[in-house]
Amino acid sequence: MMKHWKNSYLEALQLIDNDSILSKGVILGFNVNIDKIIKITPEILSNILQTAGVEDRLSDNCRPKKITNIEELLICLLQSINDGKADEVLINSDQVAIWIEENFVISRTMMGGQAGIMANLLRKIKVNPVLLSTPLSSPDLIKLLNPSIIDPTTNYDTFRSESEEATEKIEPITHYVFEFSAGKYMVANKIINCERSNRFIGSYDEVNSLLMFSEEFRKYSVDNISNYALCVIAGFHLIDLEIHTSKSYTEVFEPVLSLIRKWKERNPFLVVHLELAAVRNRDLKQAIIDNLFSVVDSIGLNEQELVSFLHCIDKSLSVSIHSTISSINLFKGMLAIFSKYPHLRLHLHYLDYFLLLSPLISEQFALIRKNSLIVSSLFAAVKAINGTIDRRIDTKLLDYNISKKGLEELQNLENYLKSEWNGDNSLINDGYIQTKSFAMFGIPTIVIPSPRYLVGLGDTISLISILYEFNKLE
Repeated sequence: MMKHWKNSYLEALQLIDNDSILSKGVILGFNVNIDKIIKITPEILSNILQTAGVEDRLSDNCRPKKITNIEELLICLLQSINDGKADEVLINSDQVAIWIEENFVISRTMMGGQAGIMANLLRKIKVNPVLLSTPLSSPDLIKLLNPSIIDPTTNYDTFRSESEEATEKIEPITHYVFEFSAGKYMVANKIINCERSNRFIGSYDEVNSLLMFSEEFRKYSVDNISNYALCVIAGFHLIDLEIHTSKSYTEVFEPVLSLIRKWKERNPFLVVHLELAAVRNRDLKQAIIDNLFSVVDSIGLNEQELVSFLHCIDKSLSVSIHSTISSINLFKGMLAIFSKYPHLRLHLHYLDYFLLLSPLISEQFALIRKNSLIVSSLFAAVKAINGTIDRRIDTKLLDYNISKKGLEELQNLENYLKSEWNGDNSLINDGYIQTKSFAMFGIPTIVIPSPRYLVGLGDTISLISILYEFNKLE
């Protein structure tokens, strides 16, 4: 079976050689920020805790919804390390951002935000045109943005990039990405055993939280929407009503919804994909569900985001999945969302396998979708190894180390679907199963033992999959 999937990966490589995507446009919004990468090891964290002098106050605190002081920052970081899971929390304090800059080593500064990361990636693999909504006129941001990306909002020539003010100020779109390694972390007298490398993001962001776009972007996107086949929207997890003191969630979402409706009116074939992220506020999660799930065509999420958003739809099932992550449980969670929104294409990216649940499709389209998922796994593997994707040809240099656990989980899910849903075809052989009600896709991923870079992998997976799927179809 391992040989079968290696052959499937080699066959899917033909998609990457297809230049048909070069003329397909993608429009992106609404979160673009600056990522500052910070490496965390047990030794580094021990030194930081001693410097901060808060070791004894960290073990029994509840998880903060926002970070307002140094102690809350360290609590969130430690809880993410303890769980071995990705997380993101807003930082609502200038002092915390300053303290991070002064006490941690910034190993790398990169384009951040789902929309920003995806826009740069698209230009590297020669997709054109790419239209991006940027939140702030910042010289630090400009340096990270591919110059060929269309941004109708800003006039870059007016910036004074060498001014003292520009170099000393921490931009209010700075996200601190703490990439922690597996190992044993000592906190006071307690040992935290982190079994999986991952990342925690502290987002010092006063701009993306406004979910705003410029009038120039609105007008340009509406006037030129016929040039775009795909729209990817993200960043809604950053909405903060404390900034919108006189607004409701409905009022915050309405400008975006109105813009999407206008796009769809002028380009009915436009595919709109929503990429989710971690959200702590239950009311915001419910608002995202209520305002966006019925409007978009596709959703991308990881297992933690599934558990989180499912809590608003089926609390008991959410708790069950959280306690036992398996392919069958993840499918059940996806199905609970799909049952309420049966038009959706739901793509879940997990460490050892990807799952995709959708309405029924043709056999021809099923093969395209399977191959598109494999292509997304190839790109994700390249990014995990190199920290970036610079060219499509890099996917041909990989060692196809297919996940054995992924294959086992897909076999378990296939047995369940055939037993409970009378599914046709085979996940383990064909990459998909069709029932009378839905189509379920699953592929094993490439295992990267020591990934170099973790942020943006999910965004890369979702984007590449839907990009190749729908452009190949046309």
